[in-house]
Parts: sequence; C-alpha cells; structure tokens
Amino acid sequence: MFSMRYGAKILFDEVSTGFVPGNATADRAEWRGKSTFMKLLTGELEPQKGTVVRPRKLGVLSQDQFAFDKYRVIDAVIMGNKRLWAALEERELIYAKHEMTDADG
Repeated sequence: MFSMRYGAKILFDEVSTGFVPGNATADRAEWRGKSTFMKLLTGELEPQKGTVVRPRKLGVLSQDQFAFDKYRVIDAVIMGNKRLWAALEERELIYAKHEMTDADG
C-alpha cells in the first residue's frame, strides 16, 4: 500500500493494486493523480508513505508522442528497457567497426 499527497491535497491514500500478466487496467479519465500514479509505478517518484513493489523487468516510455517518430516500432518498445537498449546500441557500435578485436567480441 502507498499514499501520495501534494500539500494538504490527498491524491490517493493507502492504495493497494496488482497487475496480472495478460490483463490491462484502465483508470477513469476524471480520476485525479493519474500521471503521479504512473510515476510511482515506474519508479520516477517514490511514495510519501508505504512501498511500491515493481517487477525486475519493467519497460517505460515517455508520454512524448513525437519522441519516437524516427524509430521503428520494435526499437521504440525496446527503448522502454534502458539496459537492453544500451546493450543494443553498444552492439551496433561494435558492428560498425571495420575490424573487430578480441576485446570487442
């Protein structure tokens, strides 16, 4: 369970939720604190009270709809996992070399 407030304004108090693989959850559009809730789930913010347990593998992309225009869809999806994307970028740099060393391999 976790809680979040801004000043005296309570966004949510003692929230407990779970997500099951294969199921999607939609929140009511008029619910306050949707962006803050997502930031808590992704680790961008920490709750003021309680804890948020996140899966080890969690992909997160920004809400900027134009940020990924120049990328293939699969690349944009992989960018959600920062460690995997960094490894793929490093691989591309190695493949671009004219000659690979044993250290590169």
